[in-house]
Amino acid sequence: MHYTLNSLIYRSIIDPILSSYYSSITDEIAGGARVIDIASGTGSLGLAIAGKGADVTGIDLSEEMVEIAGRLAEKRGIENAEFLLRDAGELSAYTDNEFDVAVTSMAVHQFDEELAVKILKEMKRIAGRIIIMDYNYPIKKFFLRMVVWIIERIAGGDHYRNFRNYNRLGGADHFIEKAGLKTTSEKLSEKSTFRVVLAQDRQL
Repeated sequence: MHYTLNSLIYRSIIDPILSSYYSSITDEIAGGARVIDIASGTGSLGLAIAGKGADVTGIDLSEEMVEIAGRLAEKRGIENAEFLLRDAGELSAYTDNEFDVAVTSMAVHQFDEELAVKILKEMKRIAGRIIIMDYNYPIKKFFLRMVVWIIERIAGGDHYRNFRNYNRLGGADHFIEKAGLKTTSEKLSEKSTFRVVLAQDRQL
């Protein structure tokens, strides 16, 4: 399969950066847990979670990303993770509380507000615990903030427009509140470029 520049950038640059933060997520997930990874991309997070003994289902709308994730799982001999071509905005195939944990990494800022909130609400329906990794707001260090904005500007189009809106609205907190979730804990320093939030239904 011929891979696009976008997927090559993820595999060679973005995934290695993000992987150094994955322990803040994997440490929160018990072996044997049923986990769904929403907008799973190249599968790097899902495979890290599966490597800790959880059963992982990753879904992504990109056929290329699903193909990459599947090949990486096969290459590493990981049998407790599957990656499916599915729309994160349509999770009706999954029943209430079908999963123990629903995770999503670096995806909320990519979606428009309505879709992001819809996805988080569905994550709340199908899993008891939610883990969200995305950009911190605001990013404290000026240099890192500029690097992030340049990267997102290069991505352009709807992606950049949604990223700008994510920041205009105050980052992940806005989406968490709109989805009827409450933050139970945070895993990274407020000075970090990224943020890992553990959340659950506000009614619980």
